[in-house]
Amino acid sequence: MVRMLRVELRRTIALWLPVAIVVVAVAILLMYRAPRMTSAVPWGLDSPGTVEWTRFSLIFLWPIIVGAAAIQGMRESRAGVGELFSSTPRPTAHRALILSLAVGLAVVVGYLLLLVTGLVQVAVHGGMFTAASLVSVVLGFVAVLAGVALGLGVGRLLPHPVTAPALTVLALVATVAGLVATQDASPQGSSVPSWLTDLSVAVSPPESAFLLPSAGFTIGQLCWLSGLTATGLLVLMVRPRARLLAVLPVVAGLTAALLVFPADRAGNLTPDKTASALVCDGPVCVTKLREKWLPTLAGPGKEAIQALQKLPQHPERVEESTESNNYYLRGQRDPARLLVPYSSTTYVPVSDLTAVLLDGAGTPRCIPSHYDSPEEKRETVARWVMQGWLAGSATPPPAKSYQQRDAAELMPPVWTALHALPEQEQIARVAAARQVELTCQGDPLAALTGGAG
Repeated sequence: MVRMLRVELRRTIALWLPVAIVVVAVAILLMYRAPRMTSAVPWGLDSPGTVEWTRFSLIFLWPIIVGAAAIQGMRESRAGVGELFSSTPRPTAHRALILSLAVGLAVVVGYLLLLVTGLVQVAVHGGMFTAASLVSVVLGFVAVLAGVALGLGVGRLLPHPVTAPALTVLALVATVAGLVATQDASPQGSSVPSWLTDLSVAVSPPESAFLLPSAGFTIGQLCWLSGLTATGLLVLMVRPRARLLAVLPVVAGLTAALLVFPADRAGNLTPDKTASALVCDGPVCVTKLREKWLPTLAGPGKEAIQALQKLPQHPERVEESTESNNYYLRGQRDPARLLVPYSSTTYVPVSDLTAVLLDGAGTPRCIPSHYDSPEEKRETVARWVMQGWLAGSATPPPAKSYQQRDAAELMPPVWTALHALPEQEQIARVAAARQVELTCQGDPLAALTGGAG
């Protein structure tokens, strides 16, 4: 068998598939700039994020795998040797098995190389490895094998010159449509049923380093992809008369998947308790995932807690936020905790960390900073004034962010008016503005100016 497998590897395009997989996947990850732009969940920082980014690359890899397998599946029919091979003692199923092993081994090696590339970076950066990420690794391998089986089966069933390109395009449309439907879904729901997008082999880019695929989603995908793999292999191996029976595994897998898939997309993810466990230095805590960040954050965090004690209701501790990238979540925030997302300090010098923590008196923004609206400018000024006041600045602090530079003309009169008030009135107004930011109810600048802004 080993000798026949070596021969099959040389006869097919299998040896080129690992190269194509790695090149295309790395290009995709660089296009999304996962290691830099998505700093909350970069590729190569921790094992869960790296595995999910690798699975995301299947949006383009899976169509390539399906198309390449289809070319191999139609090889005998296109060469006109089907009748000749059927007259030999070697069974059709045996020849199909060797072909499946050759192509399957090639795509597994390619996907494994991509995973190893990311996981080596995790080790170099001292990142965290979790056993929970192994489930996603298994799902990724099952997905690529399902693509091989589907391509080989359809290629054997429809040996036409347009089969491979048409199947590649259809697979690409399916993966892209599934991704778009998932990302366009609002909290109120989507016009596309969640179970339909759950069948996609490619997952969305990871939104948080502290979320993992849920058990229901994982088991459902495993059932669906296993059934698809079995059906593709049966179509490839069995005689034409028995091919109708080949649909039974995919029907069974689809049925089982629909029974266990979560009712909505919110159920597809579950918190990673290992990664989000807190590691503390006094009142400053970070997650286990960012444990190496603690020495950097501890000093500025303690300084920020000390400065905020001027206010009647002040936070008692600094904690790393485990929220997703959608950090601007309206609603009541916990006044006893100063939450800071790791991504907001990635490019901040250590000397400026205390000022970043004091921005908005230790509260998250209510209006996303990229909205460029009058309300966003007013919030920026209010948060900027609170930051400088808590830091004890005698003069208005210089603008350091582009939001502050855009709103710089509004800063001086507010600063002057606040510092002209008695000390207790200043404290009351800063506390009121902080309460506005905690609840996202009202105008923080109006709270600072007593309604005159």
